[in-house]
Amino acid sequence: MSLQTRLSQVAIASIASFVAGGLPAFAQPMNDPFATRGQGKEWAVTAGAGVALRPTFEGSDRYFVSPIPFVSVVWRDMIALDTSGLNAYWRFNGLQIGGGLTFNLGRRQGSSVFEQGDSRLRGLGDIPAALGFRGFINYKVGPVVLGTVLTKFVTDGNDGLLIDASASIPWRIDDRLTVTGRVFATWADSSYMQTYFGVTSMQSVNSGYAVYSASSGMKDVGLAVGATYRFATSWTISANAQVTQLLGYAAGSPITFSDTGFRLITAVGYRF
Repeated sequence: MSLQTRLSQVAIASIASFVAGGLPAFAQPMNDPFATRGQGKEWAVTAGAGVALRPTFEGSDRYFVSPIPFVSVVWRDMIALDTSGLNAYWRFNGLQIGGGLTFNLGRRQGSSVFEQGDSRLRGLGDIPAALGFRGFINYKVGPVVLGTVLTKFVTDGNDGLLIDASASIPWRIDDRLTVTGRVFATWADSSYMQTYFGVTSMQSVNSGYAVYSASSGMKDVGLAVGATYRFATSWTISANAQVTQLLGYAAGSPITFSDTGFRLITAVGYRF
């Protein structure tokens, strides 16, 4: 897999997290995180734009389409800055370990292009955007990449903890086309679950939804399939489809209108 292909996949994976509402991206990217080993390039920059189909909020049964710009900057395959945030990482054979800063875009009672929301959320109040700290580990066993990431958000009103685990298999079909499959699961603490799926007594009065207390537990499981095709020396086109199944308190929330969510992202990227 070329460095160009890998970087384009990283950018697409960042977009996937971005349109999901700022959940941790590198968490587990839709690619082999060991693909750039030995490339020896100091700087790699990829920029592009795409279109995303996504739910209006986590648990919604309504969807809308929005444009998505993105950029990815990698220095010496050690530090990466992209739409998911800033990461530093280290490799040793089949192990990759690192950490960094990420963000969560929160949620609005209304909807906009870059912030998830829905008029049905009126009375629940906005969830503020939040800075997050994270640490992650990936381990490669043959063709399979196993990974986990811990993310802690630190803003009043949006300070939950998420732990994500996944297994992915990148399949290089030829020099131009790479396909990756990934399964994942996410655990959330009580703060995150209550913030995004709970309804307090005051919110109940303002919104009409029943009071609901959401505790910690498994939030979701899912399946994602991505493909990247290099159609010119510096150009790639990518697509990423993801299905997520909410579980437990997230699925049982009165503001969850569908416990199955779908996302589709397509993008074109250029490597400088």
